[in-house]
Amino acid sequence: MYERVEEQLNIKLPVEYVNNYHKKLNKYNQLFLPDDKEIVRIREYCSLENEEDENYLLNVYGRNKNMLLDDLIPFAITEYDDYICFYYNKGRNYEPSIVYISYDLAYEDRHEAIFYIANSFQDFTGLLK
Repeated sequence: MYERVEEQLNIKLPVEYVNNYHKKLNKYNQLFLPDDKEIVRIREYCSLENEEDENYLLNVYGRNKNMLLDDLIPFAITEYDDYICFYYNKGRNYEPSIVYISYDLAYEDRHEAIFYIANSFQDFTGLLK
């Protein structure tokens, strides 16, 4: 399942993400951004299983990699077609931080489109409702 994603992207997915993908994530559809005091609705989490699904993680990454920085891997799609991403800024074998990327802003400046959410996936899950 997730091993193909890790191999193709040369990354290590967070253990909490892999372990909770089926059990918990799909029941959470709101993300509380404490800095902005804003709620972001998550429309869908990228699939780790069905390669035919347009929202299979590798398909989403492939469609959007030209607008993403090299170390960003989208794993959730918001109601406005923005992305929640793993940010492997410390290296692809380390725990990624979690960021929000504004799709519209990324066309103007990819760096300015990134908004920090959490230090780890575990911290991210604490912001879900």
